[in-house]
Amino acid sequence: MDRPLTRTYLPEFREDLFELADSNLQRRVLTIWTDVSKGLIAGIPLAHLASIGDLSDCYKIYFDVQDSASPRYRFVYRLLPNRIEAISVEAIAVGERRALRVYVKAARRLGRLNDDRQ
Repeated sequence: MDRPLTRTYLPEFREDLFELADSNLQRRVLTIWTDVSKGLIAGIPLAHLASIGDLSDCYKIYFDVQDSASPRYRFVYRLLPNRIEAISVEAIAVGERRALRVYVKAARRLGRLNDDRQ
């Protein structure tokens, strides 16, 4: 990658940042987002989740304050306009993985939440 991708976000992403348990988590996710934009790290592709909705154009990165075997938080993002021609990393949602909360938020924000979860 010649230069970093532009970082953009959905408006609700800011709210997610403030809802994180502490400022260390906030700094951690902002660092992750920057590293993705620079091509230093990449997330794991998501899929069409039957119980939630289609997140197949999104990626997830696990994180926590401390590195652990079971990080509690997920950062969900996508590359725009697509993976091949990406010019931007769009932050969709960040939050706890528990009960698939962060994925439900992401699907809702993208207008893809399955009707039975709304």
